[in-house]
Amino acid sequence: MERIVLCLMVVFSGTVAHKSSLQRPDRFLIRMRQLIDIVDQLNSFVNDLDPEFLPAPEDVKRHCERSALSCFQKVQLKSANAGDNEKKISVLTKQLMRKLPPTNAERRQKQRHTCPSCDSYEKKPPKEFLERLKSLIQKMIHQHLS
Repeated sequence: MERIVLCLMVVFSGTVAHKSSLQRPDRFLIRMRQLIDIVDQLNSFVNDLDPEFLPAPEDVKRHCERSALSCFQKVQLKSANAGDNEKKISVLTKQLMRKLPPTNAERRQKQRHTCPSCDSYEKKPPKEFLERLKSLIQKMIHQHLS
């Protein structure tokens, strides 16, 4: 009987220790994956978007990724014609603008880096704008994981 109780205690304490060592989900990665999904959905409407040229950062310097992402987020993608897709594009654009949760590296970082302004980036058509946005998000995910 004592052996059974001892075994149960060992199993129970191992389970409790395992649960306490689990990390909470990485909110930053979850949000970045949501952004990729949103960009993919917007790509399906690329022919319905207003053909206006938009500032699209490319070859973003290290530590300027969030600044470049905010440039993408400031742009208001518009539908070229009224209809069902206009509302979908509007909803996706609003979801794209949601802020990112802070990362541990950003919390530790004290100094601010000088990054180019949004106006300094070359303007591109919506298709290339979305491609560059997706590329930046993927770069940020890769940097976060390494």
